[in-house]
Amino acid sequence: MIRRIVAVLLVMLLGSSTAAAPVSAQIVGPEQPSPSNNMLYFWGNDDISDCWQNFDAEGSAGAADDGYGEEVDGSDSQRLEVDITCQMKYTFDEDVFLNPTGKILIEFGLRVDHAEAEDDADEDFNITLMKGDVEVARKAFPDLVTDEDEQITWELDVDSNMTRWNRSGDEPGIRFEISKVGWDSSGTPCSGPLQVLKCGGSFRLYYANNQDGMRSQIRFPIVDAPEIVEDEEPEEDGMLPGVGALPGFGLLSGLGTLALASSWSRSRSRDD
Repeated sequence: MIRRIVAVLLVMLLGSSTAAAPVSAQIVGPEQPSPSNNMLYFWGNDDISDCWQNFDAEGSAGAADDGYGEEVDGSDSQRLEVDITCQMKYTFDEDVFLNPTGKILIEFGLRVDHAEAEDDADEDFNITLMKGDVEVARKAFPDLVTDEDEQITWELDVDSNMTRWNRSGDEPGIRFEISKVGWDSSGTPCSGPLQVLKCGGSFRLYYANNQDGMRSQIRFPIVDAPEIVEDEEPEEDGMLPGVGALPGFGLLSGLGTLALASSWSRSRSRDD
């Protein structure tokens, strides 16, 4: 009888262990990053008043049909002044980890148009990589040719503050900045209060759905989340420091007790 009880309890233990096992495989949406889905694509509207990015290569819904957006500074602005930040469209479902020895590849297609003149207020074209609201890297591109398509490529080493990107807070963003003297319709740089012709400049950002062969994307060296290994030995009562009772420990103790009782019973019967 006791052996039958032991067998039933053993089946219960195996069943509960299977039910309690964590599900390691989960379905990840196409907009979420993973080691096999590590390309961040950029999209936006016609005048770049709204731009965004996600990891879905087909996620262009709402983007400009022409495949680019353009900010035009005209009228009496006298300068091309651009300060645009593109943010993630979706938050991360889980923390994202990067290979600490890997590289981030940043690529953007763009076109700038401004006067070939110098001014103390000038600022070269700059790209800033953001981690949430924090600037993690910034690079200037001083030699862009005006009024021609340019393919920008920036390979960035992963450093200690880029290895982990927390969900709902550390999603990447990109900031574009430039400040240059504008031009007028005669091709002359804007020259202050005596300027009678309209002045300005333009900045074009190509999106991932463009038809001109320009790339606007960021490739991240994403790796699987590191495993946390517990190397502490359980205490006598089945408790791990900082963890609690081991699953099934009480049931195993009961099985052990019943097994001893069964052994003692059989031994007593033989003695009698």
